[in-house]
Amino acid sequence: MTFSPVQRRNVMRDEDKSKEQLIQELAHLRQRVEALETRQQEVQPEPELSLLTDGTLQLQLEERTAALVEANDQLIAEIVKHTRAEQALRSAKDQLEAVLDAVPGVVSWISRDLRYLGVNRQLAQMFEAEPENFVGKDIGFLRASHDFQDFMKSFFESNADDATCEVLTRVHGELRDFLIVAQKYDGDRAAFTVGIDITERRQAENDLRAARDQLQAILEAVPGMVSWISCDLRYLGVNRHLAQTYNLPPEAFVDQEIGFLQTSDLFQGFLEEFFASEVTERCEEITAKVYGQTHSYLIAAQKYDEGRAAFTVGIDITERHRAVQALQEAEAKYRDLFENAVEGIYQISPNGTYLNANPALARIYGYESAQSLINNLSCGDRLLYVDIQQRQQFLEILHQQGRVIGFEQEIYRQDGSIVWISENARLAWDNEENHLLYYEGTVEDITERKRAEAALQKANEELESRVEERTAALRQSNERLMLEIGERQRIEAALRKSEAELRALFEAMTDTIAVFDAQGRYVKVVSTNSEVLYSPKEDRTGKSVYEVLPPTQASIFVSHIQRALNRGQTVNLEYNLEVEDPSNGEMTEVWFAATVSPLPDNCVIWVARNITERRRVLNALQEAEEKYRSIFENAAEGIYQTTPQGQYVSANPALIQMYGYDSLEDLKANVQDVSQDLYVNSNRRLEFISRLENEGSIVEFELQVHCKDGSIIWTSENARTVRDDKGRILYYEGTVQEITKRKLAEEALRVEQEKSESLLLNVLPRKIAEQLKQDQTSIAERFEEATIMFADLVDFTTVSAQMPPSKLVAILNEIFSTFDQLALAYQLEKIKTIGDAYMVAGGLPMPMEDHAVAIAEMALEMQWAIDEFNREHNLGFQLRIGINTGPVVAGVIGIRKFAYDLWGDTVNVASRMESQGQAGNIQVTQTTYEMLRERYILEPRGLLDIKGRGEMMTYWLCDRRGEV
Repeated sequence: MTFSPVQRRNVMRDEDKSKEQLIQELAHLRQRVEALETRQQEVQPEPELSLLTDGTLQLQLEERTAALVEANDQLIAEIVKHTRAEQALRSAKDQLEAVLDAVPGVVSWISRDLRYLGVNRQLAQMFEAEPENFVGKDIGFLRASHDFQDFMKSFFESNADDATCEVLTRVHGELRDFLIVAQKYDGDRAAFTVGIDITERRQAENDLRAARDQLQAILEAVPGMVSWISCDLRYLGVNRHLAQTYNLPPEAFVDQEIGFLQTSDLFQGFLEEFFASEVTERCEEITAKVYGQTHSYLIAAQKYDEGRAAFTVGIDITERHRAVQALQEAEAKYRDLFENAVEGIYQISPNGTYLNANPALARIYGYESAQSLINNLSCGDRLLYVDIQQRQQFLEILHQQGRVIGFEQEIYRQDGSIVWISENARLAWDNEENHLLYYEGTVEDITERKRAEAALQKANEELESRVEERTAALRQSNERLMLEIGERQRIEAALRKSEAELRALFEAMTDTIAVFDAQGRYVKVVSTNSEVLYSPKEDRTGKSVYEVLPPTQASIFVSHIQRALNRGQTVNLEYNLEVEDPSNGEMTEVWFAATVSPLPDNCVIWVARNITERRRVLNALQEAEEKYRSIFENAAEGIYQTTPQGQYVSANPALIQMYGYDSLEDLKANVQDVSQDLYVNSNRRLEFISRLENEGSIVEFELQVHCKDGSIIWTSENARTVRDDKGRILYYEGTVQEITKRKLAEEALRVEQEKSESLLLNVLPRKIAEQLKQDQTSIAERFEEATIMFADLVDFTTVSAQMPPSKLVAILNEIFSTFDQLALAYQLEKIKTIGDAYMVAGGLPMPMEDHAVAIAEMALEMQWAIDEFNREHNLGFQLRIGINTGPVVAGVIGIRKFAYDLWGDTVNVASRMESQGQAGNIQVTQTTYEMLRERYILEPRGLLDIKGRGEMMTYWLCDRRGEV
């Protein structure tokens, strides 16, 4: 049925058809046209019908063509629009990725079920992963932050569209602070988060808070005087030091004029000029009165608050001025020491030129003068040093450690002779310590010492016996000293008894009491006991002293009466009189001690006591004291007395000289507390006191002490506690003997013993070494179960042929030293190294339960270690490792060059596991496999023909399981 064009458009419009439909219809029309043409050629139709058919088809063809063109244009337009949209979307996506990569924080998209939808590159790189590795995983899969999980969970449960929170996150084992900002999107089904690392900001805030506290503490602790002053010259505040200087509280200064203390007009004038000027800071020296004494101060002032106030710091430089003068004197003194020192002293520039040298250095090097040495010698001169390599070693040590002490080497003197020197040196840097200024040091000629070392070696052999002899002699000397101390104690007891007798004598004596007027006339005389040798009678009342006493004594009486009346204070005096002894009538000298006190009515009371016997006793006491003092001053050992608080009461010259002080006053001034200022270990003082309190005395208490020059010596003390009658401690007293030489000898012996012990333990296990010390015969022991490992560097012989021997040994030493550390860490026993092979055992000589596990761990660590070594040195070594477990015999045989070794089939099979293994792999036997399979990943290699054993099942040890 044929439809008209109008009817066809009513059915379906061409513009509504797709491009494919239009193309199909066009092709169908062309087929119809071709069919009609074919039929027309076969049968000639009527002209009218042919024209009608051709016209209809032509019309349909034109309509279809027009519709197809129109649809094609629309399709092209849509394709262009779609292409532009895709390009815009791709550009926006690239821009977004660039922005996210440029964001300084970490960015993530998280779904409501707390899974990652995506992350930016910074977040992925932080945990050394790729961004796609995060997609779809739970946000807690990294186990880095429980805070972040809790925050996101509560955020999705809340109604808020955005939220902020600080969380702690562990990154590479370190806790860091992050500020997290989150915002929901997609109908609250997802959230976008940005995290900023604020660890440094938090640290800065903490540092700022600490800095404020430190500033406050510094202002309080500053030894100078700090003040805040307004431009109208009034105090805004002061620090505690300034307030305490003038015995006032800090608040007493606030709002006071700066001159209210009237201590320094210069300070006020300085601040007036400072505030009147345009400068913001200024420094000046001024003087001020403090408690009547003039002090010099260095005042530094700085304005703040736009010049309306200033902050001042005053440093007392009075002592500095004195110190400058002392420094000048010291400089002259040290210059004299420099010029006259026995040791050579030098300064050398970094390029080897001598900057300074003293005459002693010139003498050691064979030059006429220091200037001649400076002009003609260079530190880098190869003609100076006998062994230039040793000099290079000296410089390397100096630059590595900053200083060298006691470096010994040989040099050529100017005349060609060779001498030994001992050199001490250090690096002198500028204030920033980034620029080397020069080397400085000292040189000592030790040629004679070197020659004496051979003799000293022989002397050392005799040293031990001499030390024992000296110890015995010292013990005898100490016993004699203890006897002397006992004698001194007996003398002290006698003196105390004499003092008690004297006190009783004084109490039995009768005082003479008289009242005199200002002219020296007796107003009243009172005698309390008629048995006194001399006592004025009452009939002398009204008489002048000039009438009763000899002129000289009378003048003494009158002068002291006048002094007491003029001063209004009691006056003390001693005087003597020639009086008649009632027993025999002879004239004798009697001494009196008198106190003259003023009384009303211009009179004085004179109280006199007969002190003749006391003076006799004091003279005897003085003689005894001089005897004791002679023993004290001339003793060979140090003798001392110290308070319980550690202060010296007395010390004899031997002790003062032993500690390097000039006098007792010098010792007391520098040693205020022996535990802090003298003892090297202050806790020894507590032990010293504890033993004295418990035992009452100490014998041969050894300790180290600081001398005045900073050196340290060893001493041996004998001490006891001295108490009063009530048992309270008065002081500690004792003797001190220097034992530094003995201790040095003992230390040298101990060091040599330790070296021998260390060398022995480096060769043999401790248990075996102890057995060998007790019995030099062969040692053998069977172990029912042990694990043996052999490791070999594959193709090491080929590689070693291409390198010098020194480098070869260095490489082997570095590799095997690493293996030694692993053996020590896993408590395994290194047996030996054979060329480039390494042998180690577990479970012997001390049994251990997990010896196979320890060997497996070490084998895996050795593989890792050789990979690290290759990466660092750009080499390609591989290890071939074999392991076996079973019974072995271990021990030491022979009588020279002992070596701890293993024997048995287990050892042979372990060696075959290595030799018939593969490079880079660890081969184990069936026995070892059974002990490791629960904890390690092992793969079967299969049956292997083992030389001397036949076929054996072997396995490859690959890795650990789980958390092993």
